[in-house]
Amino acid sequence: MVQITLNGTKKDIPQGTSIKTLLSSMTLPKFFVVEKNLKIIYKEEYETQILSDGDNVEIAAFCGGG
Repeated sequence: MVQITLNGTKKDIPQGTSIKTLLSSMTLPKFFVVEKNLKIIYKEEYETQILSDGDNVEIAAFCGGG
């Protein structure tokens, strides 16, 4: 197991977990962005971005307004 920080909360995940796998276990809004260690991760990279101990992941939703 490795420990990451997900939206400010410590979370233990299996070693070798990709961002894609992490996201598949979550209920997410239609539009969102993923940031790993202060870097935006593009959708095409979700499968290849493997999370490591100490990584900081932020998932932010887009919302409209006016």
